[in-house]
Amino acid sequence: MEVRRTAVVKLNLSDEQRDALHRTTDQYLYCANRTADYSWSDTSYTECKTNKREVRDALYSELREETDLQAQLVQAAIKRAVEAVKGVIERWKKGQRISCPTFTAETMDYDARSAEEVGWGSLHIG
Repeated sequence: MEVRRTAVVKLNLSDEQRDALHRTTDQYLYCANRTADYSWSDTSYTECKTNKREVRDALYSELREETDLQAQLVQAAIKRAVEAVKGVIERWKKGQRISCPTFTAETMDYDARSAEEVGWGSLHIG
């Protein structure tokens, strides 16, 4: 069984590294919000796009051109947004008031491959 945990880590960054991290976060949130907007339908939950592969195929190239993000981070943002839309649809089916998911928190989903692409592959927490 896979276990996922969120680790809050204080990073000791130079001003340049901090600025780069903020640019990356902004671009990640842009990708997630563009994906949510693309996937969303105000008309009916049956019209929302929830197939990750289809959404990725439709948006990936554009998002790569529009941002400086590595491939894995674009894919992670797409996945995150599609999963959020799916979660909202479940509440919509139960009659709860809902709206298109919006991403504002400065968080990103990093897996080992993403960390490797941005040069954090040797980051050890312990």
